[in-house]
Amino acid sequence: MKTITIRESTYENLRRLKEPDMSFSDAIDLLLRSRSAGFERRFGALAGSTALDEIEAFAEATRHAARFRV
Repeated sequence: MKTITIRESTYENLRRLKEPDMSFSDAIDLLLRSRSAGFERRFGALAGSTALDEIEAFAEATRHAARFRV
């Protein structure tokens, strides 16, 4: 078990997010899982579309190019 310090506003946002039977750790885990779910979770309307693949490819190319800028 670890202790962390967060802003009061962050605590309030997390408190509102979590269900009554959830711990704060459960709420944080939920946020982390949803963050890693990718574009499909955030943009359900695009699920099954090739647009997501194009966006991901563009983002990867941009990140790759940024590593080698002089």
